[in-house]
Amino acid sequence: MTAPLRKGLRDGCLGRDLPMAERFRLAHLGRFEGLELTLTAEGPDSLQASDAEVAALARMAADGMPILSFNAGAPWQFSPSAADPSTRTQALDLCRRSLDLAARLGVDTLLYIPGVVTPAESFNYTWDAAQRATEALLPQAEQARVTLAVENVWNRLILSPRDMLEFVDQFRSPFVRVYFDAGNVLAFGYPEHWIEALGARIVRVHVKDYLVSVGGLHGFTQLLHGDVNWRGVMAALHRIGYRGWITPEVAPYPQPHEAWVHELSRAMDTILGLYPA
Repeated sequence: MTAPLRKGLRDGCLGRDLPMAERFRLAHLGRFEGLELTLTAEGPDSLQASDAEVAALARMAADGMPILSFNAGAPWQFSPSAADPSTRTQALDLCRRSLDLAARLGVDTLLYIPGVVTPAESFNYTWDAAQRATEALLPQAEQARVTLAVENVWNRLILSPRDMLEFVDQFRSPFVRVYFDAGNVLAFGYPEHWIEALGARIVRVHVKDYLVSVGGLHGFTQLLHGDVNWRGVMAALHRIGYRGWITPEVAPYPQPHEAWVHELSRAMDTILGLYPA
């Protein structure tokens, strides 16, 4: 019987600027089953990948470590909802490049952040602009059969499960779904409640831990060292019938990569072991 959950690894957990081959090697070493990539806007191993780089990625993925996802565009650098027309155009172009690259690599889901609220760009403006950006990208996503998975991040846009439901459901497409991050909601909610509300819309899951008593960005901590109710999270995923990738997204740790990837793998095994049989 196939296991209901697959243990992914986000490459950012390993640190910055590692060669692509080293990211795959460490994922294999830690006995992860798939790798989520963080691709920059430009440069080596980026969304501007050459044909040779794409072929190399495909070979590494075919060697037992599939690419489970990567980012649609570079949203923190070039937001699809940006008020500046040139920034917005560049953001959409990068998202389209991501969709094309995903199709070439056989990746069926992209992590998607459709907009970011800023002091100069209001909630109402950003919501509408994010909607327009998603509508512009959706035909290509549907043709490529690549899902835009909206992640609940600290972008001041999607602050509750109802916000996520409203944003995702308005497109009436199976190719706009949810990338749920358990740790990102603990500052203002409970991940198990979000899971129950979002249900089958969830197509990917990120896990990170958070200390409510610390708060802010400094509240994020290593897995099993925070306040996330992992037993409750896994029970909620079981109740909605979630089957698929569950991937840590945590800060790299200041120890040798080999030791760290084993430690992270053990923490993930503990969390996965809480999924009801």
